[in-house]
Amino acid sequence: MTPALVRIRPAATIAAAIATMTASLSVVPLFDSGRWIVPTALAIVLMAVTGAFSRAVALPAPLQPILQLLALLTLLTLMFAQPAAALGIFPGPVALGELQDLTRLALVEAEAALAPVPTTDTLLLLSVGGIGLVALTVDTIGVTLRLPALAGIPLLLVFALPAAVIRGGVPWWLLPLAVIGWLLLLAADSRDDARAWGPLLTRRPAAQAGPRAHPRVPRPRAASAGAAVQVALVAVLAALLLPTAIPGLSEPVWVSSSGDRPGIGGDGPVSVDPFASLRRDLVENPEREVLRYRTDSEAPGYLRLVSLDSFDGVTWRASEAPVRVPANEPLGPPELPGIADIAESTWDIRISDLDNAQLPVPYAGSSLTALADPLDERWTWDPQTRTVGGVGVSSRDAQYAVAAYDIDPTRAELRDASKRAPDSLLPYLQLPGDISPQLTTLADEVTAGAQTPYARAEALVDWFTEDGGFSYSTNVVTPPGADPLESFLDERIGYCQQFAGTMALMARAVGIPSRVVVGFTGGRLTDDGEYVVEARNAHAWPELWFSGVGWVWFEPTPRIGAGVVQPDYSRDRADRETPEAPTPEEAPEQQAPDVAAPLPGTTTSGPPVALIVLAAVGLAVLLALPTVIIAWRRRRRTSLTDPRARIEATWRDLGESVTDLGWTWSLAATPREASNALARQVRLGEPERAALRRLVWWIEQVRYAPPAVDVMPPSPADLRADLAVLRRAAERATVRSRRIRARLAPRSLWGGGLRESSVEGARVSTRV
Repeated sequence: MTPALVRIRPAATIAAAIATMTASLSVVPLFDSGRWIVPTALAIVLMAVTGAFSRAVALPAPLQPILQLLALLTLLTLMFAQPAAALGIFPGPVALGELQDLTRLALVEAEAALAPVPTTDTLLLLSVGGIGLVALTVDTIGVTLRLPALAGIPLLLVFALPAAVIRGGVPWWLLPLAVIGWLLLLAADSRDDARAWGPLLTRRPAAQAGPRAHPRVPRPRAASAGAAVQVALVAVLAALLLPTAIPGLSEPVWVSSSGDRPGIGGDGPVSVDPFASLRRDLVENPEREVLRYRTDSEAPGYLRLVSLDSFDGVTWRASEAPVRVPANEPLGPPELPGIADIAESTWDIRISDLDNAQLPVPYAGSSLTALADPLDERWTWDPQTRTVGGVGVSSRDAQYAVAAYDIDPTRAELRDASKRAPDSLLPYLQLPGDISPQLTTLADEVTAGAQTPYARAEALVDWFTEDGGFSYSTNVVTPPGADPLESFLDERIGYCQQFAGTMALMARAVGIPSRVVVGFTGGRLTDDGEYVVEARNAHAWPELWFSGVGWVWFEPTPRIGAGVVQPDYSRDRADRETPEAPTPEEAPEQQAPDVAAPLPGTTTSGPPVALIVLAAVGLAVLLALPTVIIAWRRRRRTSLTDPRARIEATWRDLGESVTDLGWTWSLAATPREASNALARQVRLGEPERAALRRLVWWIEQVRYAPPAVDVMPPSPADLRADLAVLRRAAERATVRSRRIRARLAPRSLWGGGLRESSVEGARVSTRV
């Protein structure tokens, strides 16, 4: 092996690149597509090639990462800032400034966006640049500095980032992939360490003084790499079988998971946090069932968890109720003189996978009774909001019946509700002192010409759902330094709590008391008349107060499925029609998730098909690469122009082919001694013996004949034909495992080929 090849350390270089690639696969759940994979892999390969080049030319170690960093900046410039590049290629000051601006914007976008994020150019820059830096670090630490164990730290960071960001963690199968790459790097470095002491002693030759003259002592093997791999694999399997030892390896859910009992469709019960900021409330939508209910209501509405009445500029919060009533005491009907007909309904609710300090109830609930086990005495009503909560309690497995009054006013009754709100409702009209003037201006513009509170509410709903150009998305990014509310009104894209919270604020700005409610939409009707509510049905909506009518819910979120519907009084028709309950046939239309559904190939239940195909193709290429390289090297050697060099290269190729298959060969031995040693180890037929005699004759002529002797050199085809005959004979005499190893990991390719002083070969060589 040439000195340059020794410095390059090809096995360790390739292993470091593979380790970074396998670790970077943990980023798959962060993106909504695989567009980031190819450019990121290109950055990893570029770091490996640049590192190998810097080691080949013996560049000082401190300068090697600098050269790699320049190569990475050049790649990023070509990909993302090419118009600003110096001479169209190089990262000049202008291009570096543009990359810096894009990186700053990407960091802000990454902080605000929710997984899976769209594969935008800014986030793509973050992926390529970040993983490129990891590849640079791994190559420098693991290959140049030969500290592969420490190289596992940046690889661990690549895996830990998605595990910390994605709610519920990353898929389990990404951990073994990340660890396998690191194990390859450890194995490659361990093998190089063993070779530094001399050739690997993996085969014991026959004794020269008789087979029984001396007892055979087992020879130590350089097997530290194999032992390390075995131990590490056992550790990984144990970690996978003991999920409690590895945090973050679970199915992600829309909301946080807790508890010690596996929930339906997940690893724990769902918990909805209504006190989180607008940006963080909505994250994931698994098809996890949280509760079921039956009701005799003709038009079931939403189920309410908590009512939020205070806004501090960022977050809606619930004020502490001045008075609470035990849940087993009835509240009575609300005083609503403006509604002529108030129906009553009953709801039998059975919670299966919801862990909250609130019980979901319809509006306006009046009494609560247990269906099975008695309810905890700590459950209490908030009479003002008619929600049920408690301290130190959990809704898990609760079964209860709710008697409720269906507040379903007509459009005429709402139009007649024009009286001013009483002083007791003034807190529901308060706006923060630093609220954006844009909100009040828009509220006045949207409701201009509306003469009644109901007309103003309808104008706001129409503006959010139809006229204002709004669209629904959970991947919302607020520019650095911008106000989230102003950004939402400018960009006009957001998720349900942004719509609910903004409409409530605009309603207050035009004199309508309002609040935000967090809970669940009505769910999906099954064939047996039961409604199923899943985590995807978690939702937020505004409630507005009208004199004589009370609190009425509206739906400003653009229709995006998951049971999101407009109430009957908010539909554009003059005459009131009795709505029909949804039929089982209509249920599939309501199953669209409340937030962006996982795209094909991004599910966390197992590796995506595209990734499996890509991994299979990559594995096939890696397995075939050694054979292709050796075939190309053999053809190049046997085609040299100089006949003497061609014969010497052919003889060396024969020795490397033999040692790859596990047989002994010595460069210190004469051609006769080497051929006799090969004939003793491998059974040769007459064609093989003839081919070996020809090669021996040619190499002896090159080495020992006088220069004046002119002989006819063999053609490249003749040399390749004799080599092929001898290789097949050596393969036939080799066990299958050795043959497979010779194809997948040949010693001559990975640094274990012929050496000028082969101890093993010297021991088996004999005289003619």
